[in-house]
Amino acid sequence: MHIRKFVVSPVQSNCYVVSESQERGAQAVLIDPGDIHLDAVFSYIEDEGLRLVANWNTHAHFDHVAGANLVRSKYGISAWLHPDDLVVWDAVPASVLRFTGETVAPLLPPEQELRDGMELRLGDLTFQVMSTPGHSPGSVILYDETVAFTGDTLFAGTIGRTDLPHSSSQQMEASLQKLWSLPESLRCYPGHMGETTLASERQSNPFLLAHRPR
Repeated sequence: MHIRKFVVSPVQSNCYVVSESQERGAQAVLIDPGDIHLDAVFSYIEDEGLRLVANWNTHAHFDHVAGANLVRSKYGISAWLHPDDLVVWDAVPASVLRFTGETVAPLLPPEQELRDGMELRLGDLTFQVMSTPGHSPGSVILYDETVAFTGDTLFAGTIGRTDLPHSSSQQMEASLQKLWSLPESLRCYPGHMGETTLASERQSNPFLLAHRPR
């Protein structure tokens, strides 16, 4: 597996290109295309000769999905989203206008649903979907035996906000408890800021520690 991070959007969101390998022609997915300016991402995919097969979205805030239409138009792939985030998805044009002053068309509906417990394939790699509502109703974490893409559920040293429309602190508390069921060896790639490990967060993240299962 190879992971390439791009920092995009006015609020410095992380967009990831995850490929099965670094060989030309390798299958790849794009996680959280959160900007309408993705030239650097597209250039990387084309320069590396990757075959983009899907757009997986950890949640539907504008700074994670604003470029979903562009990606689908360019590569003819499906966007995946948990259905509980459709209400957030539909608000993306208004959010882009408010934060950037730019006008974008409404996002086309996602073609595929992410559901808790389902498996996603990327070549020979298999990722699991864990539903982690709180930051948004349909937030998810995508993980395999070595890495986890935690979206805005878990950051290095902190967690995602729960004071936004459709957020829920009660749901976030339950989601943080679920994170204790994951292998602590996972390297975490969050929706903002730098990478971390689940082991490190279990030792020092006050929000995660406060919801350790008894």
